[in-house]
Amino acid sequence: MNNFFLYAARDSQIFRWLEHFLSKIHPDGTLITLPPGSEFTSPLCLQLRSNDILILFAQDEEEINDLLALRDEYESFRILLVMKNQLQISGSKYPLLTPRFVFYLDSNMDDLPGYLKNLLDKNR
Repeated sequence: MNNFFLYAARDSQIFRWLEHFLSKIHPDGTLITLPPGSEFTSPLCLQLRSNDILILFAQDEEEINDLLALRDEYESFRILLVMKNQLQISGSKYPLLTPRFVFYLDSNMDDLPGYLKNLLDKNR
């Protein structure tokens, strides 16, 4: 079975909403939520394998900076980035996270389940 992972630099109510949203879509995989702010030191990180899907969440520019500081920890994974909205985050830094796709809570979240399912199907 495929695992996919969720991580954020900080815990928040919006992050917990995203976790709940992802846990309900069941795209032929198992969601593993890494503790927010753990900087990939949690024992759950031992389940990460090269080329796994890692969904990163950022509410603002400061959280993007926090994720960029950890880039060495996750650069071998397939990154999907979820951000609060397009207006709060400038376009200059988040591409450095090298996401395969960027989703915004205020616009294209309906596309995330299908995109995630396609990625997981390719892993079979």
